[in-house]
Amino acid sequence: MKTTIDFEECLKDSPRFRQFISREETDIEHLEQRLEKIIKLCNVAVDSGKEYIKNQSAFAMSLWDLQQHFADNKNAHNALGKLIHCFQEMNKFHTTLLDQASRTVLKNLSVFIKDDINQVKDYKGHFLKVSEGYDNALIKNAQASKNRPQEVQEAANILSATKSCFQHTALDYVNYITLVQSRKVPSILSTLLDYYQACVTYYHQGFDLCNDFDEFFKNISEDLNCLRGDYQQLEKEMQNRHMSVNSFSDTNTNSTSNKIEGYLFKKKSKGFKTWCRRWFYLSDNQLVYSDLDSHYRKRCNEDSFSVMEEDLRICTVRPVNDGDRRFCFEVISPTKSHILQADSADMLTLWISALQKSIGAAIQHDSQNSRPHSSLAANALNSKRKIHWEQFLKIPGNSKCCDCRGIDPRWASINLGITLCIECSGVHRSLGVHYSKVRSLTLDAWETENVKVMMELGNDVINRIYEARIGEHCELKVPTENCEISVREAWIKAKYVEKRFVCAMPKPHELLASETAEILSIDSGGGEGSSIHKLDTTSLCKTLSLGARKWAVKKYRRRGHRKRKRSSSKSDEDDDNESLDIPSMSLSISREDLLVIGEELTTECLSMPAILGSDQESTEGENEPEVLDEIPFSKLDANLMLYKASKVHNLPVMCMAFALGANKHWRNVSDFNRTFLHQAVLSGSVMACEYLLLNGVPIDAVDDNGLSALHMSTDKGYIAQVYLLLKHKAKYDTESNDGKKPLDIAVDQRNADIVTLLRLTRLNDEIGLNDEGNGEDETYKDVMKDFSHFAASQPRMLRNRNDTNTLESQRSSLTNSD
Repeated sequence: MKTTIDFEECLKDSPRFRQFISREETDIEHLEQRLEKIIKLCNVAVDSGKEYIKNQSAFAMSLWDLQQHFADNKNAHNALGKLIHCFQEMNKFHTTLLDQASRTVLKNLSVFIKDDINQVKDYKGHFLKVSEGYDNALIKNAQASKNRPQEVQEAANILSATKSCFQHTALDYVNYITLVQSRKVPSILSTLLDYYQACVTYYHQGFDLCNDFDEFFKNISEDLNCLRGDYQQLEKEMQNRHMSVNSFSDTNTNSTSNKIEGYLFKKKSKGFKTWCRRWFYLSDNQLVYSDLDSHYRKRCNEDSFSVMEEDLRICTVRPVNDGDRRFCFEVISPTKSHILQADSADMLTLWISALQKSIGAAIQHDSQNSRPHSSLAANALNSKRKIHWEQFLKIPGNSKCCDCRGIDPRWASINLGITLCIECSGVHRSLGVHYSKVRSLTLDAWETENVKVMMELGNDVINRIYEARIGEHCELKVPTENCEISVREAWIKAKYVEKRFVCAMPKPHELLASETAEILSIDSGGGEGSSIHKLDTTSLCKTLSLGARKWAVKKYRRRGHRKRKRSSSKSDEDDDNESLDIPSMSLSISREDLLVIGEELTTECLSMPAILGSDQESTEGENEPEVLDEIPFSKLDANLMLYKASKVHNLPVMCMAFALGANKHWRNVSDFNRTFLHQAVLSGSVMACEYLLLNGVPIDAVDDNGLSALHMSTDKGYIAQVYLLLKHKAKYDTESNDGKKPLDIAVDQRNADIVTLLRLTRLNDEIGLNDEGNGEDETYKDVMKDFSHFAASQPRMLRNRNDTNTLESQRSSLTNSD
């Protein structure tokens, strides 16, 4: 593209050149103003879009609760599941569109202003400075006296040099202006075209998504038409509802059946002997009533029933006429009596007649002649009994749902470390967070600690634990990708709540038996093919006779090691499994007198996807020979197993201990009454601490020295652990037996990072109290995010930041600011 002014005009510094310069500068300034306005409004649009996505995501998540309301309606439940999936996918597409807006419009236009327009503005100042120098040289040359040749010569030399500099500068300035003017159209249009293509992709993806579900929702629409017809028919039938009042009264008046239920006033036998209205009925020769009054039942819909008389065969009933209240009768047993009041004389007669018939029938037949007519009552009696999510799917077994084996799961349980399909995740939510904490792989923000837990476990490992005893004669139907919701619910409840398929903990006396023993083993295949494997009786007896009297938990090594040879006592079937490239977990004998828990899982290095080192801060010393903490068989139980696994941060064994029934509140009386969390802190593992906290282990428990987990992590200088505990709302003001709080320990050790964390947390709580709980301070959030990012990317550096001068200066500044 040619310049819009000749170079000769630039060299002459003509009025036309100056007009060109002024016009172009005004045009570029106008362009800059318009582009800045576009960037500002685009930023507003992106921010509002993110807020919309956030609210839309919350809206989609709220539909989960609505879906559970229709758990007994398969069509409605499935339709809601599909709709939720559609909304979540649309949110994902919208998120991608906003990301493209940031990458194209915001980034490209900002770069154009910064690299092009600002360069012209910067060179403008240089041009004006040189132009001013040229004007001064011209004036000085004109003022030089012809009678002073030396002065004339000096002025001429300065003018010549200044003129040359001006001409070169003018040409460069014209070059910058011309290039910006020629580049603005392709830069701006290409940027907007890229954004247009992103919009086209967004709408195309939405169209394809809707098209995929078009047939399904057409069928739903047809079903809705049928439901509307049923509703209209029901509405017509309900128009005669008031006619049932008379028929109900006539039925109750003429009834002679001993199957009766209804409200009666009951006189309390203790206290002020007040009257309360309760729902009574006859059931299996018993007189039963609801513990809740009629008004309360309307509000809460709870069921709680008590038996007034357990055996009507030993009771009599008679009317009561000597009291102040009408329609009363008395039920008398050999040990007590009950005064009841009906609502009318007819109901009094019905109740007395029904009770007498029930008593007579029970005496005559000595069998069950009275059963609850109300299904509600019968049930009441029975009632007494932003992550790299794609890489998660590369973990063994995670590419399919952990429970139904459906492909492409998009949900996860962060405390179990498994991936789930959308249908199974809904069932997991219904279990409650004390069993399963469900997160979306694609929509929820994933914290570093949660990612670490997921990386340590996975569907294969969990199924080897929770599906270890699934045999050919399993009484439950195994769920599939397209099974009914009732099948999923029954299976998941049996698997995680009842732990029906978990191998039982071998008892010490069984392991020490001289005849036979059964050792817990989880097959490397996992899932449906898993079973309990029995060791060869002769080999086991030989092993036990040689003095197998101890057990230990294998430390989870996260670096590559050569695979060890198994014990000669393994069966041929186990030798075949050894060739598989999938590690198995078991209680296996690694030498004749020692049972090593987790031996097979930890001898093979998994090729995990490198999204984050699962426990990269806890690998110190792994190249050194391992010294096992050997424990007598007499102390083999799930609690001590979890305690020792926490010490060596072996998550699969920790998970197995929980499945075997480890008590979350257990303390080791032989080790200062410390908890599992104390051991995880001492191991230096953030991941082990996070796993325990996700599974409900108490965070503020103290040992015999009054030390909490926060005390210990502060004393050890484990900054990442301190951050984790504070994030989980650990108490920072607990005093140990020697009167020290975690902050006192951090100050004594001159650990500026931990001092900062503790003081900021305390300050944030104080601000929250003053603001009546309006939320966390934004500065506090930013600092905590920085610590989280640092702990994730460079944990060792965070732990080793102990430069004395730096810490001392930071401590001084913190002390002054405090």
